[in-house]
Amino acid sequence: MEAIYPANERERLRRLHSFGILDTPAESSFDAITRLAAMSLRTPIALINFIDETRQWCKSAWGMQPRPVSRRESLCAHTLVAGDMLVIPNATQDERFRDHPQVVGEPRVVFYAGAVLETSDGVGLGTLCAIDHKPHDITDDEEAALRTLANCAVICLEGRLASKRLSEAQGRLEAARRNRDEFLAMLAHELRAPLAPIHTAVEVLARAEATEPQRSWAQQILRRHVRYMSQIVDDLLSTSLVSRGALALSLEPVRLRDLVDRAIELSEAAMDKGAHILTVDVDETLYADADTTQCPLIIAHLLKNAATYTPAGGRIDVSVEAGETEVALRVQDSGIGLAAADLEEIFELFRQTERSLARSPGGMGLGLTLARRLAELHGGTLVAHSQGLGCGSEFTLTLRRAAPASAPVIRDGEDASTAAPAMSILVVDDNRDTADAIALYFELSGHETRVAYRAAEALDIVANWTPDVVLSDIGLPDMDGYELVRTLRKLEHLRATTFVAITGYADDSTAAVEAGFDAHMPKPADARRLEQFLIRRRARNGRSP
Repeated sequence: MEAIYPANERERLRRLHSFGILDTPAESSFDAITRLAAMSLRTPIALINFIDETRQWCKSAWGMQPRPVSRRESLCAHTLVAGDMLVIPNATQDERFRDHPQVVGEPRVVFYAGAVLETSDGVGLGTLCAIDHKPHDITDDEEAALRTLANCAVICLEGRLASKRLSEAQGRLEAARRNRDEFLAMLAHELRAPLAPIHTAVEVLARAEATEPQRSWAQQILRRHVRYMSQIVDDLLSTSLVSRGALALSLEPVRLRDLVDRAIELSEAAMDKGAHILTVDVDETLYADADTTQCPLIIAHLLKNAATYTPAGGRIDVSVEAGETEVALRVQDSGIGLAAADLEEIFELFRQTERSLARSPGGMGLGLTLARRLAELHGGTLVAHSQGLGCGSEFTLTLRRAAPASAPVIRDGEDASTAAPAMSILVVDDNRDTADAIALYFELSGHETRVAYRAAEALDIVANWTPDVVLSDIGLPDMDGYELVRTLRKLEHLRATTFVAITGYADDSTAAVEAGFDAHMPKPADARRLEQFLIRRRARNGRSP
């Protein structure tokens, strides 16, 4: 006799296995149900059977010893196909079943009534059946009782599964809380650590007897540690944007070697610090669909991670394997490697592995989390592989392959000419230190600057002055930056003015452009980059600063 299958067999089997009920010991709750079923239908035997890929497996048996039955010899398999209930008053006189193995052989079924064990969303897992060795009639009440008891068995299953999932969720929540607390403690340490050299450098600069070399040293200390703190803040903001789906990518065909070269530039400091040997084997003719800003950051995070966890003088190899529709970029290092349990955990937010305790690499551990999520936004994947601790690591970034036609080449923005004409700049920010500091920078660069700490002050200033550039915060106390720029855009004499939003809210870029800003830069703004951007933009637009 051939086995028969319901139409939704694949989904049915998936759901059955999700309950974890197969091949488990007897349980009193299920035994009570089969006992009640036998009593309700006045039969000597009642069974709870589950049907998997090849067999009928008995969870509970009343009136006989449970035994496995081949699926093709199972009456309960026919009940599953029937979809609700199968009743056979006298199998010996039923043309469909009189030659069935369970009728002519053990357990010598004559009367059979089976109700499907159907989940709350309609998936059949098995049956609750009552069996007798003599013919039976069945009343409507008895059918209803069998269905009710079958439903009780399913409720028991689903309740246990829900309890298990709740327990697992609580475990994950507790782990997330621990990871968060560890992360916050680490964040406090990472942000506090640069403050000591920054404070010392400031004191050195304040000493009249400090020599020029000492002042130069102090300035380098300030630049290095402020840049480090800025990188932490940038990673936090970027991770938040990606996690909330607020980061939009612009995918276009890009030469893969250009992405790698840009990533090497971004990770140059980390590579130089460890004096690592870097090799790059990337076919110049390969292209991928990528965002020219965010994709190099993915590769840069992989390079920085490799540099961090590879001892000084170690090897870092970048290579690419191309398929018909995908390209796989691999970053392999000779570093401390990864334990098998850490291969996925390293990508979790607020989670660092124990390898961090062996050394003091610094950093917040956000890079790999951000890199994987950016890879997924690209429609690609990022996975880790390692033979174990001490055996190095390999990270593989997979992207969609693209045709080279009209593919742009990534280049660093050329330095703006320091001899460019001076600009008149209005800085609007309610944080006086921030406003005064950026105004001072532009003033030292030869530009004319004015400062407003409130939107009303900015409106008063432009009433009798036409700035080339307005740099405005968004969160102002009297009028937000969006309303301010909309108001300023209505003034005829500011039609040629460039408006830039500078704000701590990194996901304000779309709203800023819609309000009327020409560009958006998150805090802390790099004043040098901002100046070069302004000079290039105004030159490109044909405006004479």
